[in-house]
Amino acid sequence: MKTDFVSFVTHQLRTPLSGIRWMLELAAQAPEMAGEAGSYVEDARAAAERLIALVNDLLDISRLESGKMSVALQPTSLAKLTQGVLDDLAPVIREKGHRLSVTGDEDTAEVLADPQLLRQVILNLTSNAIKYTPAGGVISIALGREAGPTARWAVTDRGIGIPEGSRARLFEKFYRADNAHTVETEGTGLGLYLVRLIIERLDGQVWCESEEGRGSTFIFTLPVSG
Repeated sequence: MKTDFVSFVTHQLRTPLSGIRWMLELAAQAPEMAGEAGSYVEDARAAAERLIALVNDLLDISRLESGKMSVALQPTSLAKLTQGVLDDLAPVIREKGHRLSVTGDEDTAEVLADPQLLRQVILNLTSNAIKYTPAGGVISIALGREAGPTARWAVTDRGIGIPEGSRARLFEKFYRADNAHTVETEGTGLGLYLVRLIIERLDGQVWCESEEGRGSTFIFTLPVSG
């Protein structure tokens, strides 16, 4: 009943929120919306974007938990998905002055997965690395094969790291690490939970290796294609 309720509510919220975002985008383009008024409209638009992202996460979680989300498995290039995510995140990476590198062989990192779901995983983990790394930081993504028919994807940052007492609960619903408040970021504690649900649905594993104050590495493995 709880899952059905969440699914119903999120469906009902998504349409009016999208309408609010659209109207705010139109308002921002009006010539009279300058200065302080324009700033208010932009803040409202950003808040609407965050609400829409939250609703979408809740809806995806509800579908995954209930087994109602369809998964279209197909050979999927980790390298191409990763590059697509990095292209979308390029403005944020530039704004924070990060140096981000990708290593690995594209041919050895093709997996059997749903590209849309897997893209959410890569976007979430990469966005977290960017968000929790101080300006001008170094982030690296590594693709490769492990022993057996398994591909490995890992993102390593030199950010704030995760306290030892928080690591065991990182992938729980609504959980945020104790030191997350030290960085001025928005967070619901749903992102990593959604990552875990997706990776498990794709017959993979996900985990984190971290040391507080020295950075983190988030890793997932998935069955290779073919």
